[in-house]
Amino acid sequence: MKRVLRLKKIAAAVLAIVLLTLYLTPPVMAANAEDLSQLLKDNWCVSFLWKQCDLSAVDLQGANLQKANLSGANLSGANLSGANLKDADLSDADLSGANLANADILGTDLSRANLTEANFNRTRLWDANLTLANLTRANLQDANLLDSRLWGSNLTEANLTDATLHGADLQYANLANTNLTNADLHSFFFRGSKQVTNLSNANLEGANLTGTNLRGAVLVGTIMPDGSINEQIGFNLK
Repeated sequence: MKRVLRLKKIAAAVLAIVLLTLYLTPPVMAANAEDLSQLLKDNWCVSFLWKQCDLSAVDLQGANLQKANLSGANLSGANLSGANLKDADLSDADLSGANLANADILGTDLSRANLTEANFNRTRLWDANLTLANLTRANLQDANLLDSRLWGSNLTEANLTDATLHGADLQYANLANTNLTNADLHSFFFRGSKQVTNLSNANLEGANLTGTNLRGAVLVGTIMPDGSINEQIGFNLK
């Protein structure tokens, strides 16, 4: 009898450990097969009301998704490296941790998108709409953001090393602790664009501006790296 009770206690303890392990283990992300099929067939998969488009961790490397409608879709952890996302609608989408390296994001709508820790290394983001997007800790190294709209975006701790931001609108953007080493925010581009880079009221506190070209950028009301607020109209760093 004692032996049976001892075995029962051991079995209960093992079961408790198994259940605890399952509880603590995060669920494995996996795209919904039907959602992926719909995207590949009809070039759209959106989230609305009770229906979520689940494309988490999907592998769409090099895919042609030009003008695709992915508004509100869950693309967290997705591989979109080298993908064609020109003029696509990714507004309100979750792309946290997604890989978009070398992707074409020309004229793409990423407004209000969650781009936390997303990888945009060498990505072309020309004329992209990133209004109010969350780019916290995103990797934008060597990315080209010509004429992109980053109004009110959160770029806290983002890596913008060697990034090109000609004509970008960074008004009210949060660039606190952002790495802007060798970034080019010069307002003139070889294409002939003369739209100035707007950093008015942006937060640059703690940002690394080593080698950064800010000639032509508007810095009215900008919080500078040392925490001071620039109040000089037309003041530019050279």
